[in-house]
Amino acid sequence: MIKTVLSLDIGTTSLKAGLITAKGEVVFICRKGIPEKDSRYVPQFWFNCLEAACKKLQLKLNSMAEEVEICGISVSGNGPTVVTQEGLVYKWNEELSDELKQSFLEENKAFPQNNISLFMPKIYGLKKLFPKEAAETKQIFSGPEYLIYQLTDKAVTILPEKRYETAYWCKEGLEAIGVPFEKLPEYKYIGEKFGELTADAARRLGLKEGIPVFGAGPDFIAALIGTGTLSPGAICDRSGSSEGINFCVPEFIKADGIRTLPSVIPGLWNISVLIPKSSCRKEEDRILLVKEAIEKLREIASQNNFEFPDRMSVTGGQTRDFEFMKRKARTVGIKLAVNRCHHCELLGDACVAFTALGVYSSLVEAAKNIVRTQRIYESL
Repeated sequence: MIKTVLSLDIGTTSLKAGLITAKGEVVFICRKGIPEKDSRYVPQFWFNCLEAACKKLQLKLNSMAEEVEICGISVSGNGPTVVTQEGLVYKWNEELSDELKQSFLEENKAFPQNNISLFMPKIYGLKKLFPKEAAETKQIFSGPEYLIYQLTDKAVTILPEKRYETAYWCKEGLEAIGVPFEKLPEYKYIGEKFGELTADAARRLGLKEGIPVFGAGPDFIAALIGTGTLSPGAICDRSGSSEGINFCVPEFIKADGIRTLPSVIPGLWNISVLIPKSSCRKEEDRILLVKEAIEKLREIASQNNFEFPDRMSVTGGQTRDFEFMKRKARTVGIKLAVNRCHHCELLGDACVAFTALGVYSSLVEAAKNIVRTQRIYESL
């Protein structure tokens, strides 16, 4: 019997699904493009993509000699994105107009915490652009939790770590912009069980009813876990539609041009340099921007007496391009480590589930066993 977790990651244009063991072995993996990806109601298509992925999964399982048990389902997805119970979305890459930005700031003079939240501007945009829908919906989810709701019929908000509350929302902040606190599901932490697969969802997916459902929440959190960026000095390049160079440090750092957020490991922090819409850039330009980001983080490490690593984990589709990765390693001046599973968000989801199931005592222990380097590209 092979015990696995079904990891799911919702991207901007596709849903990825992987069946992963507690040792990081990938039994099955597929990617399903999301139809109507530009639709205002694109979350309504997420479950359909999962159904299609599960049909391929069943074919794989039927062809295997050894029986496979799915012990859990774990979900992550792009964020900060907000979705109503009816599937209306305000996406992570949508910006408020200048007029709405100004009104948002004006309404929050008495509650400046809203101005540093990742989610409050999205909720505000949803309320202002779609007032009828925002007023009538019973629940507003933060991205992947919408799919979890479809799987379990349970409404939750995944909080990566307690310090993330300021990046999400609170009752006073929601009241400041006129959104009832009751519309936002209660916080649940990574490692908690969010619910179980309902009979209807199990029937549609061809899976067993009652499978426990977990999740890592935002995809960048799943990627940090799935690259093992969980200890001071660890660094990863999370690439996709956009790109982020993430560096784990032992204390809070404030500096121009970086974003500082809590690590999922209490007491640690993640500082990152973001490269928006990097997939739309020429390859050489993209590589040079990554080099600049690494140099900025190296300088910050030197200024604060932090150890800076000699290798960086890389995730995303670009890792399948051997020649590109060789050029990138030579240019950026640091070794590049690629996992045998290119989509490390799926590995991060698996780490969360196997920790919650008690197979591992912590995310760090889970990552040490599940995250495995396949190839290292030398910088020389």
